[in-house]
Amino acid sequence: MKRRDFLSLAGLSALSSIQPGKTTSLRPNILFCLADDVSYPHMGSSQCSWIRTPGFDRVARQGLLFTRAYTPNAKCAPSRSCILTGRNSWQLEEAANHWCYFPAKFKTFCEALSEKGYHVGHTLKGWGPGVAAGAGGEQRNMTGTAYNARKIAPPARFISNCDYAGNFEDFLNSRPGKEPFFFWYGSIEPHRATQFRVGIEKSAKKLSDVTAVPGFWPDNEIVRTDLLDYAFEIEHFDSHLERMLALLDRRGELENTLVVVTADNGMPFP
Repeated sequence: MKRRDFLSLAGLSALSSIQPGKTTSLRPNILFCLADDVSYPHMGSSQCSWIRTPGFDRVARQGLLFTRAYTPNAKCAPSRSCILTGRNSWQLEEAANHWCYFPAKFKTFCEALSEKGYHVGHTLKGWGPGVAAGAGGEQRNMTGTAYNARKIAPPARFISNCDYAGNFEDFLNSRPGKEPFFFWYGSIEPHRATQFRVGIEKSAKKLSDVTAVPGFWPDNEIVRTDLLDYAFEIEHFDSHLERMLALLDRRGELENTLVVVTADNGMPFP
């Protein structure tokens, strides 16, 4: 498995305007969910028995599952630059680097949606790491207004205390009127580092549960333990996705929401 391997899902979930026999005049809402370093074999719908992702599975089951989607760049900031602009790395100048400066001349699709009347926001990790400023030097909201006020007790060290799903609810509650929304769910999981043995100690997983060890690693106890810790953090990401879908269901908005679930690049190994 190479780092360029991409979580190959862009899930279109419960969007009435693409379902046969249904039409709508409403502009769709968009929930964009970006995991931080996940490879496509490690989600449930890819038949990975040792990582449980019911939220992801629901999106894949009710929508479309892309199995040949690849990251344009294998690092956080440049990959996100490509996602946000629709451009290739070679077209992005400084923004194609890590810890870079994002040129003001490149507009993000989030900014374009805001200009078209969308209520736009994000939680935790949007674009980065790097510096993004406007032509006058002001800080740019590359993925809209930040919603990070709600906190949780993280289930393990190195997992964020950000209540991603709770902050999504705050975002929805702040929406003026009936305007469509775009929300960027930017987790920092399962990016390195992870709490050693958390996958075994807190999720009752066993070393023998791992069905495949990447060929570039030795198949031993330490490696399998590391993979289970990675699995624990993927499941944390998915648990918030589940809560977001349930929230949209309760509010009667899932039917008109385009749900995209993907990652910036593949697993953070070795």
